[in-house]
Amino acid sequence: MNSMKKLLIIVDEQVDFTSGVLGNAECEATVQAAVDVINENAYDEIYLTRDTHQENYLDTQEGRNLPVKHCIENTDGWQIRPEIMEAVQHNYASEKVHIIDKPSFGSLDLANLLRDKYSAQQTEVEITLIGVCTGICVISNSMLVKAALPEAGITIIEKACACVTPESHKTAIEAMKLCQINVI
Repeated sequence: MNSMKKLLIIVDEQVDFTSGVLGNAECEATVQAAVDVINENAYDEIYLTRDTHQENYLDTQEGRNLPVKHCIENTDGWQIRPEIMEAVQHNYASEKVHIIDKPSFGSLDLANLLRDKYSAQQTEVEITLIGVCTGICVISNSMLVKAALPEAGITIIEKACACVTPESHKTAIEAMKLCQINVI
């Protein structure tokens, strides 16, 4: 029997979602919470998603529904928070760290990568998700990962997630619990 693989997915801990144009105090607080989780150094691999838009963002469906330019590729707001990257680089070898740029709320690339890599041993995989926004990108990615690896253990660390409002955070947490995702 193989040993349990522990994966950490850090969702969209970018400048624009924490201290930038779409940030708020709750999302800013997740930066230190993420650093604390990373510093536990208990994971075999870390995946960081990065919301990635282009200059034509306002012309996209998402841009029409959320008309605030954010996470435009190669801008300061698109960058993962430096505190998080420093903690990752300090605690993990580069081959254990994967950055996934995603053009939408959930990343099919991430889900497919995990499915391809772990489907044969999914009962021996524990996946933890943290990040922002709980009710948009965290929930979307948790559902895609659950669909890709239905027998893997999936956990959300609630204190290391935040959303647009505390109410939307709580609604997303409750929805993930209904889908058999563990919340701690």
